[in-house]
Amino acid sequence: MTDNGNGWVMRDNATHKGAAETRGRRHRRWRISAALGLTAVLAGGAIAALRTAGSTAPAPSHPAAAIASHAGRLTPDESRAASRIAVDAAIRPGTAPARGGQDARKDTGSGERNAAGGSGAEPLDTRRPPRAKSASSAPDGRAEVQLYDYASDTLITRLVDLRAGTVLDSARQRGVQPPPTLAEAREAVKIVLADRRLGPGMRDSYASQTGKRLTSPSQLLLQGMSFLGSRAKGVDGARQVSRCGEHRCVQLFVRIPGGKWIDTSRIVIDLSARHAAVIGL
Repeated sequence: MTDNGNGWVMRDNATHKGAAETRGRRHRRWRISAALGLTAVLAGGAIAALRTAGSTAPAPSHPAAAIASHAGRLTPDESRAASRIAVDAAIRPGTAPARGGQDARKDTGSGERNAAGGSGAEPLDTRRPPRAKSASSAPDGRAEVQLYDYASDTLITRLVDLRAGTVLDSARQRGVQPPPTLAEAREAVKIVLADRRLGPGMRDSYASQTGKRLTSPSQLLLQGMSFLGSRAKGVDGARQVSRCGEHRCVQLFVRIPGGKWIDTSRIVIDLSARHAAVIGL
């Protein structure tokens, strides 16, 4: 492990490798993950948050009638269609009815924002909704979509009808933080790079390893986990991250492709407030 003199720690591969065969498998998994553009989920207790790179999901390539023709897991086309329908609820205010419950409220969908500040909530995950044991095994064309609205810092769960292209039900919760997606991890890197204290260190670490300039988060292999302010009680910088949990905050695990890890374990990125803090964990 070496310190490059600017506060960023470069970890040798030997720190993370085992036998040669295991190392080879690990490297292959990284390459496959990067090629598919999927984020690895490090925190549990929520729907697994997998997302392909990009922002707005395109329309499915086949007719709506062909969607949800089976009772198994959602296909990639179905997941994209479900996310598009759920996000579009923000463009058509009043189309998303509210689900009952303490944390639910009338869901107008108006003014929702994603991690980059664009229109529409940030898609986190899609899945088939749970079904009662007594229900028919025939597919019903429904999908459950989790999104995060950065405008109100709420987690949204929307039940959509894939065939009709409509939102059937919607609920919001505060203080619930599923694992971040790859899109959110990349947005967190942008915030770090824009930080006058931290950006130069990340760029220097990348340049010293590759001889190239770091200009985009896509040049890095990223993993992320949600961060709650309660984890930082009693440590330096705790005040700066005290709203994490109410806000959407993440920690990153950053690797240079084919090279070393950049130690970002003390950096917490508040995606809601769009700033980074260094804490004394």
